[in-house]
Amino acid sequence: MSAANDIAQLRRSGPREKPSRLNVAGDVPADLANSIDENGSLVTVDPADWIVCFVPGLRRQWWHRFVHHRHKHVFAMRPISTGSWLLVEPWWTRMMVTILPPADAVRFLRWGATGDILRVREAVPGKASQLRGWSNCAVLSAFLLGRPSWTWTPHGLYRQLLRERSTRRENVQQLLVDQFTKVVSHYSSNALSVGADQLSLPLRELLIIIGRNLLETMMTPSLLEVCYTAILEADRYPDATRAYAQHGPTPAIAVLTKILAKAKQAGEIDLADCEAGARQFLGMLHGNVHLEAVLQLGDIPTLSEIDLRARTTVKAFLDGAAPVETAPIVARAALTA
Repeated sequence: MSAANDIAQLRRSGPREKPSRLNVAGDVPADLANSIDENGSLVTVDPADWIVCFVPGLRRQWWHRFVHHRHKHVFAMRPISTGSWLLVEPWWTRMMVTILPPADAVRFLRWGATGDILRVREAVPGKASQLRGWSNCAVLSAFLLGRPSWTWTPHGLYRQLLRERSTRRENVQQLLVDQFTKVVSHYSSNALSVGADQLSLPLRELLIIIGRNLLETMMTPSLLEVCYTAILEADRYPDATRAYAQHGPTPAIAVLTKILAKAKQAGEIDLADCEAGARQFLGMLHGNVHLEAVLQLGDIPTLSEIDLRARTTVKAFLDGAAPVETAPIVARAALTA
């Protein structure tokens, strides 16, 4: 799913038509001015949850002595469906708005964990005002959330948001578990979705289709970033890494196990343990290609290279798992040695 799809999901029914007699300002095309919604926006977007982090400073500043010891700065983040995060951080000199890959997002979340992290639903269309005086991080964050706050300190905004019933405290590990689960489950379900017509195909063709789908999915840049982060943060956030494994490799092994068990029952293959065979097939499919892609040691395989690898893996796997009476000479010798 792309960032564009992520945005599209947030839209309701689209802009609503307004009467043609609407007073158009300046040189704005009439069709645009007549298509704004009740909030004065060209698109209608549902309110989103923001992860608001109240943190101590990374470097000492002269004014730190005048503010709360743990709430000297505030910034906001929001996960998107690709596994990345949207970051809005008010600096002294500008407002930094950027998309962070998961590994970089964890660094900001770890910073948030040194203070306090709140989940806050933004107000749409909002009740804030641009007449707010000094635009420091607390003022700008309140404006982002659409809150009618006049506080000038991060701690003041923290206390205000904490009084709202919908506000929830968050921790980094659970945020990563939720994000990994959502992203990996989406990709995994797409890769493992097999139609009824495909299930009736010969085993070799079915495994080629699944192997190709799995490889294409594994090589998706956003999923590679999630995998890299799961490996990188395994010691610090083990639950998040387990969530990646639970919703990634584990479902693939389960689907492959069922397919191999059905083929074994039909006498197409001879495997003592179908789950072990599924793990072996997935390992052969991965090889070093996936690890090299995660570590960015080479180019991402092309679709033709992925197709060739899937076919080669299936051939090697089935030649070794074929019943003895139909196995190739080399495979038969290996089985009886």
